[in-house]
Amino acid sequence: MKPVARVAVLALVSLSGIALSSCANSLVMVTMPRTTTHGAPAHRFAASFPHVPVTTVYNDSGTKQPQYGVGVNTRRTYVSGGSGPPTVDVFVDSLTNHVPDRRQQPFLRSYLPTSHGGRIIKWHGLLAAIAYVPGCDPSGQCVGIIGSLVVLDGTSLYNIFTHQSNLFSAKAEINTFRLIHK
Repeated sequence: MKPVARVAVLALVSLSGIALSSCANSLVMVTMPRTTTHGAPAHRFAASFPHVPVTTVYNDSGTKQPQYGVGVNTRRTYVSGGSGPPTVDVFVDSLTNHVPDRRQQPFLRSYLPTSHGGRIIKWHGLLAAIAYVPGCDPSGQCVGIIGSLVVLDGTSLYNIFTHQSNLFSAKAEINTFRLIHK
């Protein structure tokens, strides 16, 4: 092969790679509804909901779970969506006390959709757990991806739970969540 032809082939291969990579990037672009602010004054957050969320408050007994050394006083739920993707739920638990340091990771993992997975991460300086799993119902039918982010902020626990049609949408939804501190 002549040197000029070899350069032309290399240029063509390079341009094809660039074109394909830009196509792949455009496929993962996900548009989420704009974020809205919710929550009681001490527990404010912003998230992108597919529909206006329905808010419910539950009072709990505050009984401590012995394995974690903490209980729940109240839970506020913000539920948006229907029976299939996309859905977004945010649960805000007001805890009885700080979770003991050595129990924080197992406590966070207990909120994830599976008990055997997820990752412990630092999320905006706070300890958190995150997981993405197939969205399967009890009959074994799987549709979409479940994403969950659980954030511990003192005596407040935030759990954003989303069911989306694909992993990119689930990650994009989780990334819309923000705490709004006073």
